[in-house]
Amino acid sequence: MFFGVNNNSSFDWMTNLSNLCTDYNSIRNGSFARLAKAYYGKQSSVSSSDKSENTDTVKKSTSTDKKMTQAKADADELKSSADALTATGTKSLFQLKDITTKDEETGEETKTKGYDMDGITKAVKSFIDDYNSLVKSGSDVTSTNVLRRTLSMTKNTLANKKLLSDVGIDITEGNKLSIDEEKFKKADMNKIKTLFNGNNSYADRVASQAVEISKQVSNDSMKNGFYNNKGSYYNNTSSLLNQFDFYF
Repeated sequence: MFFGVNNNSSFDWMTNLSNLCTDYNSIRNGSFARLAKAYYGKQSSVSSSDKSENTDTVKKSTSTDKKMTQAKADADELKSSADALTATGTKSLFQLKDITTKDEETGEETKTKGYDMDGITKAVKSFIDDYNSLVKSGSDVTSTNVLRRTLSMTKNTLANKKLLSDVGIDITEGNKLSIDEEKFKKADMNKIKTLFNGNNSYADRVASQAVEISKQVSNDSMKNGFYNNKGSYYNNTSSLLNQFDFYF
């Protein structure tokens, strides 16, 4: 006995402490990480044909990841451009402003109340550009949920085809939009407002659909992987481990 403790127990305790110190040192000097990588490398070793197949799978996965990331980015951009149009109150683009016109012959200036058509047109063009980007990226993913929501958005646009055409906006090939700026600036303002101004307008409904697309991408990503803090998307363990390769 040694201080009331069995000698064998004391020996075992000292041995465990020694092993613990050894493990700690192996972690600090990197040997543990190298062993872990070697071990998992052996566990995942496959034939050359399997490696080729796995490489193709990773390439397809990476391509899918990028498409999903792009669809989410485009949906968020469309939401922002739609919000700029549908804003109300002091932020509304459809507030009447003092418009100064100048007579070309006399040079006399006249101030009247009117709409900033240049500003409205610019905002609508941004909306159309973002809409077209989302139609492309949303149609390019493999997620049936995202595809369904993108289709719903284009159906909403199709339902407003006549009104859009009246203000110089047409649906072109691939369900995309194009604008005739000259016709738009001369269009009936009431029709333009119906499409782009305030709650429950066409732009407001598109914004809601863009939110749903963005959410669906996130939901699908949560099931199959994740986005990192730089916006990159990963859906497999291999991609995740590669991000921490500097530890091994």
